[in-house]
Amino acid sequence: MEIPLDYYRILGIPLEAEPELIKQAYEDRSVQLPHQDYSIIAQSSRKNLLKVAYDTLSNPESRLQYNASLFAQEEEEKKEISLEIDNSLFLGALIILLELGEYELVLNLSQPYLNNKGKLDQLTNQVEQISLVWQDLILTVVLAHLELAREKWQEREYNLAAEYLQYSHDLLVKEDLFPHLRKEIKQDLGKLKPYRVIELLTKEDASSDPKDREKALNLLREMFNRRGGFENTSVDECGLDGEAFLRFIQQIRVYLTAEEQQKLFEAEAKRPSTAATYLFAYACIARGFAERKPELIIKAKNSLIPLTIHQDVYLEQSICALLLGQTTEAEFSLGQSKEKEAIEYIKTLSASSPDLLPGLCRYTEEWLKTEVFPQFLDLKDANPSLDAYFDDPRVQSYLESLSQPSLPETESSFPDNFTVSLPQMETENYDTTDQKPEIQQPTFPASPREEEVEEKEELIGFSDLLEAEMETSPPQPTVSSNTDKKTNPRPSHPSSAKKPVKRPHRDALLPFFIPLAAILCATSVAFLVLKVLFPKQQENLNIPLSEPLIDLPQKETDPVKENLQVQLSQEDAAAIINNWLVAKQKATGPEYDTTALDQVLTDSLAAVWKANANSLRRLNAYRRYEHKIKVLSAQTNPQNNTEAIVQAEVFERSQYYQNGALNPRLSYEEKLLVQYNLVREGQRWLIRDLKILSSR
Repeated sequence: MEIPLDYYRILGIPLEAEPELIKQAYEDRSVQLPHQDYSIIAQSSRKNLLKVAYDTLSNPESRLQYNASLFAQEEEEKKEISLEIDNSLFLGALIILLELGEYELVLNLSQPYLNNKGKLDQLTNQVEQISLVWQDLILTVVLAHLELAREKWQEREYNLAAEYLQYSHDLLVKEDLFPHLRKEIKQDLGKLKPYRVIELLTKEDASSDPKDREKALNLLREMFNRRGGFENTSVDECGLDGEAFLRFIQQIRVYLTAEEQQKLFEAEAKRPSTAATYLFAYACIARGFAERKPELIIKAKNSLIPLTIHQDVYLEQSICALLLGQTTEAEFSLGQSKEKEAIEYIKTLSASSPDLLPGLCRYTEEWLKTEVFPQFLDLKDANPSLDAYFDDPRVQSYLESLSQPSLPETESSFPDNFTVSLPQMETENYDTTDQKPEIQQPTFPASPREEEVEEKEELIGFSDLLEAEMETSPPQPTVSSNTDKKTNPRPSHPSSAKKPVKRPHRDALLPFFIPLAAILCATSVAFLVLKVLFPKQQENLNIPLSEPLIDLPQKETDPVKENLQVQLSQEDAAAIINNWLVAKQKATGPEYDTTALDQVLTDSLAAVWKANANSLRRLNAYRRYEHKIKVLSAQTNPQNNTEAIVQAEVFERSQYYQNGALNPRLSYEEKLLVQYNLVREGQRWLIRDLKILSSR
């Protein structure tokens, strides 16, 4: 049979290679072993093909004849260079093509045998070997799909990567082969799910493509079911613990419509789930107001009732009552609330009124505009005007039909036995003298002496790969970006450190609901839930792709005093980057010395470059670098003096050598604008991740 290879590619040497290089290449390729699951038949086939290539090229006469045939093939138009081999060498040829990165070609050559297992007798004369040949063929196809999945993962085409992985997994299940590989693929499929959801929801046409949205929602439901609820704190198949999972939910909410969120969280709330219940209420309030459907406001209000057992949600209930025209109940619920900051703000807005209704109306409009509507894809530009809401004929008609001031229990979407437990929220006292309420996202009012900070919420970052620096198929590099976290959903004063003040737990009522032990457990879980969903301070959320995994978010660090902040000068930054570039030169050079990487990179990024060096070693390749750098800026995070960002212009010239010969195609010369994210560990700065901002 003929295969699209030549002896030079098989040995990985250039056409003009000297005899010494041919011998060295053959010896290197011979000691390299293919995947451990290949049978002795496949390994022998590969070894024999290498031997044929070496015997041909090491003999001057046979090499001369072979070169002549190569040149003749090149002169023929539209004919691909090929090599005629014995059928017994086919498996070896597939393995070598796999090692050369010709994954699509491997699949094309394998397909006829996958479609017709009867053709396998062409590859061996011994009937008893057919089953082993079949296993080797399946393994080769699976490995090719895994490599294609890795490429798509690095290119952030997560759903395509999942398709390759799923095909491999299904094939192995069908043939009942290689259970350890099936397990690894299953794990990778789980880790891909959050990225697939994000990719589907953030595509340019995502809002108009119902198939993509439904696919994303189904993936979310699958993630919810696999976790067994929001309150599950264990690490799930996606690699997320409870805290990281809830932050992921917070990040994607802005890409979901109000109706989508209502349906998603309603199902979760019935587990029951405190976090999902609160999010469900938010969605109902948003839809009920924006779509002029007071019946949804009723659902929201009733869903909040169980939360009042251990959580102050009276302010939300007061707003619901107001939107239902139940002013007496609205004032009553407002009086029950212990949210002193919000109450003081409402009093300020109602200064000239005998009651708090004018302030509550104003507060509600601001709350809808700054806290509620921005969390829904289809409501970002919704009008928060209460006048427009109450002027709507449908709203007027529905409110007139409400003959009872109390809300009918039949409107509730929750079962009779639905009970939840929530921790007491923090409260604080502060002097409101001379304070002017100031609206800001997501907290208010603020002191006139405090600058208004507009918080921008963005999707979990997936920074660009440093493609110019990465070699053949390394593990995915760590990439992360900081995202602003949602703060408490209720307006609160953006003051400095706060200490929680616990309220009584209404001990007299506890025996009627659930045992004390269950309440303490549920309260602990719920406290984590609300702390994560609505933190009061900003935190950094890092979701890297280094292994590829989704790492747990870094814990929030306490602010440090200004006189103790560690500043990073441009000179220090230049030294750090220079040390990194020197370490990279050593790791990817002919000695593959990776020891210096641990001194300049975090563990996850160092692991990437160690794998990169190992890949070069396996290919008998290395790089030589020349660098010039100019640091443009070096800034320490004012909120966390252990983090810094450095931007620098980097001139990089790289020469790629394989088997001792320069490969111009893989060599390059570029001027890059690179951003380095640093983290301070002990007394040294380490590079946590880096990305190319521009290149030319």
